[in-house]
Amino acid sequence: MQPSTLIQELEQLIAIPSHEDCTPILHYLEKRLDFLRWERQDAGKQVGGQPQYNLIHLDPAKPFIVNTHVDTVPPLGMVDPFRPRREEDRIYGRGAVDTKGLLAALTIALEACHRTYGQIPVSVAFTVDEENTSAAGSAALARLLGPDHYVLVLEPTNGYICTRQAGALEFEVRSYGTPRHAALFHRGPHPIRTLMAYLQAAENALQRPLNVLSFQGGWDHYATPPEARALVEVIIPADQRWEPAEEVLQQLARTMFRDEVEYRRVDAENPLDFGQHAGVALLEEAYTEALGRRPQYDTMPSWTDAANFARAGASCVIFGFGDLARAHGPEEHITVAELVDTARVLYRLFTILIHSSFRIPERRNPM
Repeated sequence: MQPSTLIQELEQLIAIPSHEDCTPILHYLEKRLDFLRWERQDAGKQVGGQPQYNLIHLDPAKPFIVNTHVDTVPPLGMVDPFRPRREEDRIYGRGAVDTKGLLAALTIALEACHRTYGQIPVSVAFTVDEENTSAAGSAALARLLGPDHYVLVLEPTNGYICTRQAGALEFEVRSYGTPRHAALFHRGPHPIRTLMAYLQAAENALQRPLNVLSFQGGWDHYATPPEARALVEVIIPADQRWEPAEEVLQQLARTMFRDEVEYRRVDAENPLDFGQHAGVALLEEAYTEALGRRPQYDTMPSWTDAANFARAGASCVIFGFGDLARAHGPEEHITVAELVDTARVLYRLFTILIHSSFRIPERRNPM
């Protein structure tokens, strides 16, 4: 697998926008990997009148599934997001690291395996809608999964094997006031100042930073605003739950702020521990043999489709080279070395599965 081949494949994928309608990129992949028997699974939503679907190759005899989402976030200020550019060892473009670089590595590894062995020892699933709040694609795929499935979810983990996923509590807070001349803002409740004070108090009480996703309030008049609103997220570490954090946030609103702040939970997900299972052991073996060093383990700091698969009973693991911190921003990129390392690990995983006749063990560690 030559770096130039991987780069060319990634450039093809970046050039296909998939932040809204994913149909074009799935058409490309279905034709590109035509040696697999594809099915289109309805994801239960439409974009611009186009039904969105997952592209899946699920073989009952192949319980190990490699999955990645094909959708990306919108351009979000990125200049020429769908015109890939290379600077030294970096390839830039929307989705380069999340997750089209990993998708390119998977595509080339599958092609190389089919060319060498005439077979593919895994099932494959390309899902949609991960970057939106509904995650409709993985929710649909999860309905086809169960305890006999192992799912490798490709996400940028900096090459760590992630057997755990952090949780999150997403909430909305609002504050209200009566508009008055802005020079006398201190004469009564100021919704923006109230929310700023609440968020600082919440960080102090929780002893962790809050991720302010949006903050709205104020107007183009010299008067205090009538209301302010913030959408906020707090990450829940792997050894904790979201319920105690919510209790702290609600208590702050009731006591210190005497109900000047309204709290409303938007979404909540407790951390997940996927355990040590046969799929993890296979991935570690492939990593070690492909790269000549043992992998390190970590916790995925963000929600992934693995949550839906794990709830269905499947055993999951999250992995992929590339830094998540580069994703979603105007300078999103992946390095050539990260592309190559991902492809090498995946190809070695396929060869191990071909020669090992992978079987489902009778006992599995619980989630």
